[in-house]
Amino acid sequence: MIRISAPGKILWIGSYSVVFGGISHVIAVNKRVSCRLREIQERSLIFHTSYGDFKNSGNELINSVLDTFRERFTQLPQGYEIELYNDKEFILDGKKTGLGSSSAATVSLTACLYYAINGKLDLFEIHKLAQIANFKRQKGIGSGFDIASAVFGSIVYKRFTDLEKMDFYYEKLKLGNYDMVLGFTGKSSETVGLVKKFVEKSNLEDFREIMRLIDEENNMAIRLVKLNKIDEAVEHVRLGRKYLNYIAERIVGVKLVSKEEEELIKIAEDEGALIALSPGAGGGDSIFALGNDLSKVREAWKRRGIITIDVKENEGLKLDSN
Repeated sequence: MIRISAPGKILWIGSYSVVFGGISHVIAVNKRVSCRLREIQERSLIFHTSYGDFKNSGNELINSVLDTFRERFTQLPQGYEIELYNDKEFILDGKKTGLGSSSAATVSLTACLYYAINGKLDLFEIHKLAQIANFKRQKGIGSGFDIASAVFGSIVYKRFTDLEKMDFYYEKLKLGNYDMVLGFTGKSSETVGLVKKFVEKSNLEDFREIMRLIDEENNMAIRLVKLNKIDEAVEHVRLGRKYLNYIAERIVGVKLVSKEEEELIKIAEDEGALIALSPGAGGGDSIFALGNDLSKVREAWKRRGIITIDVKENEGLKLDSN
């Protein structure tokens, strides 16, 4: 039995700007997707997943990984039963909470199949295979930050410009011992569709100029995180988010943060959060709060009927047992 798991993520610095080559910081969290693989007599691949059971092919995610392995290796491994299951916090009330189940599942499954072929884990090879599979599934939309974090853990990340060269930049950077919580609103955002709308406007001069300003703020925030000056870093994150919301509403024509979410952010910061924001692509699924003690934030959000998900910083891809 092989058991491998990959973490979920929270993109708190670099939302959207990472798609256009900007810097980002991604936090790997302790909600994970596990892949278990065991040999069977039958010469086939049998899948048991959070989304159903399959044989020799699967849903879009599974098939993107299998297709990538067919292209890169002479043949797929055969004679295995594979279990691919999410921690329950990835999906609540039938809706995704924004923690990155798809990227974690892609990495976890890729690593399991890679281990079956090679008898070891090579993080850079697994990262490349998972990025290729993810790129196909999303039809080229996205930056791959979520795949990179699912492999390497909490990182500073800049996207690749070439899928084959995989010329991405990453640097491990843990946030440290902070209290973190997600407030799930009960909605679910459509990340790929939102990113497409930004891409459509990305050649406009105003868009490029404001993205440059966002990247300056994000660079400064990350430099301060490295110095463990979180109190100062969050001010630059806030300013970057103001610029991002300006682009979204004035140039792209979408609203990333609803009135309800603005209220939840204000509540969190009034109740002691260093910062609260809509992570990743935004659009409604969750609010992320970071601080030293968020007990009052949890209480206030629960009074508003918001489901809270406690998260902690966690490691990247790992072999849990052999």
